[in-house]
Amino acid sequence: MTRAFRIIFLLVFPILLADCASGNRITISGEPTLPAKAPKVPTGGAEVAVSDFDYSALEPGVVGRDFDQVRPIVWDGNPGKTMADLVAGVLAGNGVAAVRTPAGSPFPDGVPVRISGQVRRFEVNARRPGGLNAVTTEATVSVTVTATGGSHPGTWESTVSSTTSMKDLFVTPDDARDALFSSARSVADEVGRRLLEAGVVSPPPSGK
Repeated sequence: MTRAFRIIFLLVFPILLADCASGNRITISGEPTLPAKAPKVPTGGAEVAVSDFDYSALEPGVVGRDFDQVRPIVWDGNPGKTMADLVAGVLAGNGVAAVRTPAGSPFPDGVPVRISGQVRRFEVNARRPGGLNAVTTEATVSVTVTATGGSHPGTWESTVSSTTSMKDLFVTPDDARDALFSSARSVADEVGRRLLEAGVVSPPPSGK
C-alpha cells in the first residue's frame, strides 16, 4: 500500500463508516440484566419493598447525544423502573427478600424496610475528540437512594454514580447500550453493597 493511498484510506474510511451508521437517531434496545448466579434463599417474608425511582427526562425517550452526527440516542425503557428493578435484584441475589412497588402505588403492609430513589443521571453521549481519533462513547448513571424502617435509625440516604467509557471508529447502538447498561449495573451493585454494609438490610444467616 503506497503512502498516498494510506493517507486517503485513513481520511475516507472513517467517513464511510460514519455514513453507513448515520441516521436521524441511534436506538438502544433491551434492558440491563444482572449476571446469572445461584441466589441465596431468603428466610421468612419480604424484608424490603423497592418502589420505582423518580426520573424526569428533558426529552421523552432521549438518553444522550451523538454530537458528531448531531442526533439523539434514544431508549424506550424507563430509567426509574429499571434502576429499582436492578437494586431489588441485587438485594435478592444477596438473600434479602425484596418486593417491587410500581410508581404511584403505596408500599405493601408488613414490609419493614422501604426503599425509594431518584435517578439523577441516566445518559450516554458520543463524541470524536478530533481529527482521526476514535469516537468516545461515555455513559453516566447516578442515583440517590433513600431507605426508611427496619432496625436502622432514622432515614438512610446515599448517592451512587458510575461512568463507563469505550472507543470505536464510530458510535454504534451496541456501544451506547453496553456503556449505559454497564454503568446502571455498577450503580445497582454499589447501592446493594452500601445497604448491606450499613445494616439497613440484612442477608440470611450463614449457611441458610
